[in-house]
Amino acid sequence: MDRYGRIRWSSLAAAALLLAACGGGDGDGGGSSPPPGPGAQVPGVKEQVEIVRDRHGVSHIFAQNQRDLFFAQGYNAARDRLWQLDQWRRRGEGKMAEQFGARFVPADRAARKFLFRGDAEAEFASYHPQGKEILTAFSDGINAYVDEVKADPAKLPIEFRLTGTEPGRWSPTSSLIRIYGITRNVSTEISMARRIAAVGLPTTQELTDQQPPRTLQVPAGLDVGTLTTAILAEYQLARGGMAFEAGDFPRSPLAPLDRERLASALSASGGTAKREPEELLALQHESNNWTVSGDRTASGKPILAGDPHRAISMPSLRYMVHLHAPGWNVIGAGEPALPGVSMGHNERIAFGLTIFAYGDEEDLYVYETNPANPDQYRYKGAWETMRKVEEKVPVRDQAEQTVTLKFTRHGPVVYEDAGANKAYAVRAAYLEFPGTAAYLASLRLNQANNWTEFSEGMARHFTPGENMVYADVDGNIGWFGGSLVPIRPNPDWTGLLPVPGDGRYEWAGYLSGSLLPRILNPREGYFATANQFNVPDDYAYRDLTNTMGWAEPYRYDRIVEVLKTSTRHTVQDSAKLQIDELSIPARTLVPMLAGLNSGDADVADALQRLRAWDYVASVDSVAATIFEAWLPKVSAQVTSLVVPPAGRSLFGTLSKPVVFARLAAPDAVFGPDPVAGRNALLLDTLKSAMGDLKTRLGGDVSAWKWGSLHHIKFDHELAAFLDAGMAGDLATQRFQVGGTGDTVHRASYRTSDYRVTSGASYRQIIDVADWDKSLAINVPGQSADPASPYYDNLLEAWAKGDYFPMVYTRGAIDAVKADSWTLRPVAR
Repeated sequence: MDRYGRIRWSSLAAAALLLAACGGGDGDGGGSSPPPGPGAQVPGVKEQVEIVRDRHGVSHIFAQNQRDLFFAQGYNAARDRLWQLDQWRRRGEGKMAEQFGARFVPADRAARKFLFRGDAEAEFASYHPQGKEILTAFSDGINAYVDEVKADPAKLPIEFRLTGTEPGRWSPTSSLIRIYGITRNVSTEISMARRIAAVGLPTTQELTDQQPPRTLQVPAGLDVGTLTTAILAEYQLARGGMAFEAGDFPRSPLAPLDRERLASALSASGGTAKREPEELLALQHESNNWTVSGDRTASGKPILAGDPHRAISMPSLRYMVHLHAPGWNVIGAGEPALPGVSMGHNERIAFGLTIFAYGDEEDLYVYETNPANPDQYRYKGAWETMRKVEEKVPVRDQAEQTVTLKFTRHGPVVYEDAGANKAYAVRAAYLEFPGTAAYLASLRLNQANNWTEFSEGMARHFTPGENMVYADVDGNIGWFGGSLVPIRPNPDWTGLLPVPGDGRYEWAGYLSGSLLPRILNPREGYFATANQFNVPDDYAYRDLTNTMGWAEPYRYDRIVEVLKTSTRHTVQDSAKLQIDELSIPARTLVPMLAGLNSGDADVADALQRLRAWDYVASVDSVAATIFEAWLPKVSAQVTSLVVPPAGRSLFGTLSKPVVFARLAAPDAVFGPDPVAGRNALLLDTLKSAMGDLKTRLGGDVSAWKWGSLHHIKFDHELAAFLDAGMAGDLATQRFQVGGTGDTVHRASYRTSDYRVTSGASYRQIIDVADWDKSLAINVPGQSADPASPYYDNLLEAWAKGDYFPMVYTRGAIDAVKADSWTLRPVAR
């Protein structure tokens, strides 16, 4: 029996057991595999829609009108990702308690504070002139599939069966949730205040790496000593949600111990489980992209590439689709909960994104409250009353609960300290400004035909801030820095610290999207981004730049190093660059070992291997293993010398550019003889790293290959509590992975087991000369159903740096067709 057959048999066996326990009948065990036959009548479809699934799992949707196109996109996404969609909506809309009980009411209350409550019509229109129609059709399509599985529970994904829950219905506003957007920087404001309170303003200024450099100032009237992490607990709850517990599944057919395992597994897959500090740091900066002019390509037409980095998860964050209807012919990747695609190409243009940290969309306001009435706060010399909104929260097995949401003129109140007469609110531009749900503004880009229309669309692409690279069939390439940028007029207000909410610190509007930075046809013949600081020197509004949140420059530097020497660039060259594993940090630090020797045999061996290394973190490199174990120790030791003890827990580890600069020009912190002290530090930390590796890997250093440690593996969320045979079938293989968190092939990992947790969630290389020769890869597959052939079929190719054709024309699609499914109107 082949692997697919084993998986399907195991899934069916598990489903049969569950259905028996629940009193259900038999079925096909999963929602993403198409039902028998060529199609079905689906309520809500106006005209026939054909969905062609290619053998890589990508759906090509051919509709006869726009409304049916997005209906089918929603329906098809639900077939593949229904549990993922339901969790996304419930967490974002504050409706978890409805299925999982009263324990989730605080999280629901927190999430509801961060819903957009402005003009709905302006909101819909901001994303697209027919935004309301598109979002309504998309939600109707999801609901059509929800109705199907409720009518035939055999189609329910197994997560619903195990938890004893069922999917809920979507509305046109469900895709407008704000909390999943990558925004900044209210958490940094608290961190910065605590650092200043611990070590003082001058030391904090010295140790804070800002781009561009800016003088830190404490806003007048702000007491940094009163600011604690508790202030943002509700904000973090809204964005991160709550982890599951066994008691959240009272209707589950599982035994109590298995419910605990299920709770842990679903928390991990849903992103609510705790992460290691290095994992959280890696998730702050995502993605590479570039666009190359036809003057520098072999074909004479542009090539555009991108690989957005996020947490690697099962199921995938990304979802590929091809949308074809009158006025639409776009292919690429987005997220299953959103209509359209956020990166890809249509018949005329190609586009791809990375995070652009230019705008700072958040501020924390601190208020003095009235001792006689804590619902009042001082504003411009008078007491102003908070606005209260009461909402009903449905609760499983209980009467609905009424929650009260409080708002100041600036935003939701997230913390109140009655004893100190203080209240705190988050002002967020994405709560005030229409059109700021993450990625939805890409709908305009999906239909853009040229640079002008693309720029007009990007001027409305507010959240998240994006480096969007561009290429078109006319040979143009470009870059647009999309962002939502509040203007802070006060000279002592950089956005890096909270401010008093007494009326002295008010935004002076927003920077117009028409004024955002952009470049058309750069003279170099290419343009690349990797989340590095890239606000142009001559940009008129450079003073509005958020100075924190930029990535270290190493990925960008390597991309440019390669592109500037590539004069006949090809799609294959871009593919090779996306998995380039040369480590510039290694190339920077290892030469500092020149001339150093050690009587310790292990250190001497390490010195020899590192000096002979080509700095490529390939799977078979021993030197890469040694370096990746050594570098954190070097950084930690330099940090302990430079950062005062009172601030070490607050500053974390200094950035690598700061560490390397300190090592390159050692000063008195290294001792009376700074150079000797620096050299001793390098050797001592190398000895420590070798000791750790021997303990973990044994004494045979030649076996310490990077791929033997650094790997990717997905365990289905259900595997932990199924019997060994079923768990083995649901688990994916373990694949060696090269690269590090600093290479273009970015593969950040947790140090506990070197398992890759963040990297390219999707890769695309678009050939404007021939769309059908474009390449892509998702990971681990398009479907969340372990019974589907598209569950993990892309994982091995992703791990090895392989791709599949991103077919676009009908003939090319039919040549790789796996199956087709037709949605037909209900007969009247």
